[in-house]
Amino acid sequence: MSDHKQKGLPDLVPMTKNQVMDIAMDLGKILLKSGAETNRVEDTMMRFCRSYGYYDLNVFCTPTIIILGDESPRGKSRVFRVRWRATDLGLIMDINQFSYNFRRWKMDYVQTKHWLQNRLAQSHPYGNSIVCLASGVGSACFSMLLGGDVYDFTGAFLAGFLAMSFLKTVDNFHPTPFWENFMAGMIIGLATLICNYIEPECTLESMTVGALMPFLPGLAFTNGVRDYMAGDLLSGNSRIAEAALFALSIAIGLAFVLKAWTWGGMP
Repeated sequence: MSDHKQKGLPDLVPMTKNQVMDIAMDLGKILLKSGAETNRVEDTMMRFCRSYGYYDLNVFCTPTIIILGDESPRGKSRVFRVRWRATDLGLIMDINQFSYNFRRWKMDYVQTKHWLQNRLAQSHPYGNSIVCLASGVGSACFSMLLGGDVYDFTGAFLAGFLAMSFLKTVDNFHPTPFWENFMAGMIIGLATLICNYIEPECTLESMTVGALMPFLPGLAFTNGVRDYMAGDLLSGNSRIAEAALFALSIAIGLAFVLKAWTWGGMP
């Protein structure tokens, strides 16, 4: 009698080990590329494999690579290199909910692949214009929280909007995260300096800090701490180092513009 029948659960639609490994790797790719912590990636993949009775499959995950290994004598391993990551909390939530239905999953291999492809096609419900607008509004609101006035609100909105618009424009060229944050810092610094130069009522500090807030790597740092708490020391170190590097790149871009503005003789 199967493990599912013993627990009063319906039998899963049969899949071969290769098919189970294929689906598990797809789940790991989606989660890691959407910004999930490595502990969640490993747990989801292992739960899916074990729901089909394959306890000889193991997963090793870092922020940049997934290894799915078969410990059986003639088993094969699969490796996936993650080069580009984004943040899609909605997609992470959907895959997480999907992972808790593994023991009642009624789709076969083809249907599951189709479901994942459909979900990926819906993973970006907001266009670039809405994301840029949200970045501007967030920057403006942060400037108000820091004690800014209506002038600072307007300047921070422009800086945040322009920085995000530029990043979305160059996104097709796939710049590294370091250079993305470096360029964002430069644009924010230049935009706030110009606003302060045109309208002295604009407070440079409130505009700059407010515009920087949406670009700070808070999620990467949080995921690093969660990986530490889960015992994944390698991933924890990587995530926290990544967050520190991102913050440093923004600061370098901002400092470069401020220094160049001073060298140019501007007040």
